[in-house]
Amino acid sequence: MTKKAIAACVLATVAAIPAALALHPDDEMWIPAAARGQGKAGSFWMTDLVVMNLGEEAVTVEVSWLERDADNREAEGVEFVIGGGATLTLEDVVLSVFGLEEAYGALHVEVVEEEEEEGSPGATAAEAGDDDEIIAHARVYSRNGSLTVGQGLEGFTSAAIISADREATTHVIGASDDGSYRSNWYGQNTSEEATEVIVELLDAGGEVIAAGTFTLAPLAPVMSPLSDLGEGLGDFAVRFTVTSGEGIFGVSKVDRLTNDPTTLEPHWECDEGDEGEFTDEFSIDACTFATTGSNPFFILQPGYRLILEGEEDGEEVEVIITVLAETEAVDGVETRVLEERESVDGELVEVSRNFMAVCVETGDVFYFGEDVDIYDGGEIVGHDGAWRAGEGGAKPGIVMPGRFLLGARYYQEIAPGVALDRAENVAMGLEVTTAAGTFEDCVRVDETSPLEPGDVSVKIYAPGAGLIFDDGVELAEVVNPAAP
Repeated sequence: MTKKAIAACVLATVAAIPAALALHPDDEMWIPAAARGQGKAGSFWMTDLVVMNLGEEAVTVEVSWLERDADNREAEGVEFVIGGGATLTLEDVVLSVFGLEEAYGALHVEVVEEEEEEGSPGATAAEAGDDDEIIAHARVYSRNGSLTVGQGLEGFTSAAIISADREATTHVIGASDDGSYRSNWYGQNTSEEATEVIVELLDAGGEVIAAGTFTLAPLAPVMSPLSDLGEGLGDFAVRFTVTSGEGIFGVSKVDRLTNDPTTLEPHWECDEGDEGEFTDEFSIDACTFATTGSNPFFILQPGYRLILEGEEDGEEVEVIITVLAETEAVDGVETRVLEERESVDGELVEVSRNFMAVCVETGDVFYFGEDVDIYDGGEIVGHDGAWRAGEGGAKPGIVMPGRFLLGARYYQEIAPGVALDRAENVAMGLEVTTAAGTFEDCVRVDETSPLEPGDVSVKIYAPGAGLIFDDGVELAEVVNPAAP
């Protein structure tokens, strides 16, 4: 559906991951920035790796090396057995384990699932048990005679991964680029698909002062100076936003005089498991879907039409929303087609055909996708934002629940990398006046998307009418063929 965005607070309040999260036990861990080789100012870097088995039974772990800028990152790892409660220490791991005199990349440590002996009961691959948890830590340091300088890098687990279909933004504060310090950003694509990440530098007021978009190949690590985005920027925060794929990201701050780096802890917008997450799993199988129906705030009756008008950036905007007589099968479900036509200063700019169906049991209006035509000068120039459930990992979302619960947060569109609109029910009992009249007991829904961090779209719905306010446009006319 058409989504107009208004700027929200650019640098959102973020909850710092507790120090223990970096040491959060798991059966898989990533060290995103490791090296053995020449650095700046005559430095030569090495990496020590320490892995501890927190369980009571011995486990087998596989330590793998992922090379930067390599064509093949699927090289076999090396296995080690760690006794219960024991610690494995691998000094100068890049050379001692992998035989590489100079290499730059990342370490991956994972508990190996062991095969049971043939002929034994249930002779299948035995999955790692609940107690098969490890923690990992690396020290990356430069040696100068008997002196060393360096930084610690705790192993990151899946809790640190951000992705286009999960929490998509990470902030790091305290970075600098001036006469005293320089800063590098590092990342690790944790998937076997390409990952796209936007790296933004924010000043003290939350304004973006430099930015760049980067694509990481499957399983690729990266380490890059932030000065590539802009030099002499002073102190700043760094925001990482994943628009497709998934990965882990962080920043190190380096003293220009001593070449000594410091790891800057990343901050997430909400911790894994936080009760404020947006619901993205719905009981689709429990629904009987209908192509015609309604709930208090959404009407899906053929012929029903809303006309919204307003001004945006000095231009006259008109949005016409019509429930068509057409239906279309999407992902095995017959859906109703709801058309939106948006014009600016009388010129058509977008037409979308949205596929929706009502869950008879709950009254929830589900959103199964949309076809989009973008216009310029009367001609179609693109189809940005088009998606369909069942294609490319996309799933149905809820555009309006049958029961409005204050504080509820849910995904409306679930199309990774394409459309990830999500809604939060923030107010109810509102009285709102538009050109079409005064409406009582209205509700407000704030829409956001991890693909457009910092943007908020405000929508207000009236009972028995539907959408009456959408950012800069408001309801001017209702066409209801069923009205007496």
